[in-house]
Amino acid sequence: MKQNIPCEMIRDLLPLYVEGLTSEESGRQIEAHMENCEDCRGRYLRMKEDLGRETDVKRKENEREIDYLKKIRKSNLRKVLLGIGSAFAVVLLALFLKLFVIGYPVDSYLVTYANVNEHMLAVGGVFYDSASVYRRYKLVGEDDGNTKMVIYACLPSVWNRSGVFNLNIDLTEVGTDLSINGMSVKQDGTIVSRQANELFAAKHPYVGDMSANGRVAQLLGIGRALGSFKNELQTSEEPFGWTLNFENSAANSAVFEEQMKGYACVLMALTGNLGEVNWTYTVELEDGPQVRQGTMTREACSEWAGEPIETFAESPEAVQRLLDLTGVTKE
Repeated sequence: MKQNIPCEMIRDLLPLYVEGLTSEESGRQIEAHMENCEDCRGRYLRMKEDLGRETDVKRKENEREIDYLKKIRKSNLRKVLLGIGSAFAVVLLALFLKLFVIGYPVDSYLVTYANVNEHMLAVGGVFYDSASVYRRYKLVGEDDGNTKMVIYACLPSVWNRSGVFNLNIDLTEVGTDLSINGMSVKQDGTIVSRQANELFAAKHPYVGDMSANGRVAQLLGIGRALGSFKNELQTSEEPFGWTLNFENSAANSAVFEEQMKGYACVLMALTGNLGEVNWTYTVELEDGPQVRQGTMTREACSEWAGEPIETFAESPEAVQRLLDLTGVTKE
C-alpha cells in the first residue's frame, strides 16, 4: 500500500491516536501506515505501553486517595460517635451524682422536733415523699442578713434509705437568725414555728375580709380540729362579730369550749377590728342533741391572756407565745 502520509506526520499524530483523539479517517490512515512501517508501529506500541503504565499509576493513586478519604471519614465518624458517647456518659454521670450523691434542695419535709440547749440546736424531720431520702444540709445567707438551712434529698439507694434526719447545729457558728422550712430560730434560742410565722403574715385589719378570715382559720386548723363550720359576719355596728356555726356534734363540750376559746383569742389578736367571736355547736346528751353557743369578747380574751390581746400580733414571736398559751398549735 502506498503511504500517503509521511512518518513525521504520523509520529506527530501518534500521541493523539494512542489516546483515541483522532478522527476515524485519520485513524484509518495511521493504521494503514503502521501496517507497512515497522518503525512507526514500534513507536505506537511503546507509546501504548507507556500510556497503559501511566493509566495504572493514576488508577492506583486514585485508589489510594479514595482509601485515604475513606479512612479519614471513618476516623471522623469514630471521633464524632466517641464524642457523642463521651458527652452522653458525662450527662449520665452528672445525673447519677445529682440524684444519688450530691442531692437536690427540697422543702417537702416536716420538722418533727426542734430544741435549743444553750447554744446547740437539735432539729429533726421526716420527708413527706417516700421516694426521697436525706442527703445533707447547707446553711445559706439570705438578702435580709439572716441564714437559711437548705435540706438536700436524693433518690433511695442501697447505701442510703433513710427518710429522716437528726441534726445538731451550733448557733454561735451561725451568728444570725436561722430559718428552717418556714420555722425561725432566733439568736437567743427562741423558736418560732412555721405556723406562727404564717399567721403573723396573715394578720389583717378588717373582719369583713372573709378571704383573709378564712386564711387565718385554715392556718389555725379549726375545721380539722373541731369539724366543718359555716361563717356569719356582723359588720354593721360595733362590736364587729364573727360567728362560727359548727355542723358536726361535739363529743366533749368541755374540751370543745376550751379549744374554741383559744381559737377565738388568736382570731381576735390577728383581726384588727374584730370585737367578738361567737360559736354554736351541737352536743349529744342522754336526752338527745342540744345546741350550745359560746362567746369571747376582746376584753375577755385580754383578761384570759393576761395582757391586751392585740399585743400578740406585734411580732411572730408574740404570735408563737399566744399559740403556746392557748395550746391550739396545729399538728
